[in-house]
Amino acid sequence: MGSTVTAKPTLAWPPHGPARPIVARAALLLCVAAALAAAFLATGGESDAVAQAGPDLTRLLRAMAAIKALAAAAAIAAVLWRLGSPATLPWLAGYALAGAAMAAGPLLVWSLAHVTPGALLLHGGLLATLLLLWRDPAVAARLAALVATRRTRLRRAVGEL
Repeated sequence: MGSTVTAKPTLAWPPHGPARPIVARAALLLCVAAALAAAFLATGGESDAVAQAGPDLTRLLRAMAAIKALAAAAAIAAVLWRLGSPATLPWLAGYALAGAAMAAGPLLVWSLAHVTPGALLLHGGLLATLLLLWRDPAVAARLAALVATRRTRLRRAVGEL
C-alpha cells in the first residue's frame, strides 16, 4: 500500500494580488480623511493656545500651516497619480500612512496646541512619501510611458509643421 501525499494549499500575500487603482485611491483618501478627523478631535477645535500665542505668532504659524498644507496636498496628488496603476498591499499601506501623517500635521500646527507633533508628522510624512515614490518601481514605469507618449506627440507636431 503506497501512501499518497496531498499538497496543502499555500496562502499568497496579498490575498487577491495588487489593488485596483480605484480601490487604492479610495483607501488612501479614506486614511487621509480619518487622519484629518483624528487631528481635529485631538485639537478640540479652537484652543487656549491661540490666546496664549498672541495675534502675530498665531498669524505666522497659521500661514506656515497653510503653506505646508499645500505641499502636503501636492504630495498626496502625486501619490494619487501613482495609484493610477495597480499597487501591492505593502506599497499601498506605506502611501496611506504617509498621506495620513501629512494630512494631520498642518491641522495640528493650525490649532497651535500641538505644533511640534504636527511638524514632525508633516515632515515625516513628506519624507516617507518622497522615499516611497523614489523607490517604487511602478513610478519609473509610469513616468517612462508618459515621456514616450509626449515624445511621440511632439514628433508628430513637429512633423506637421
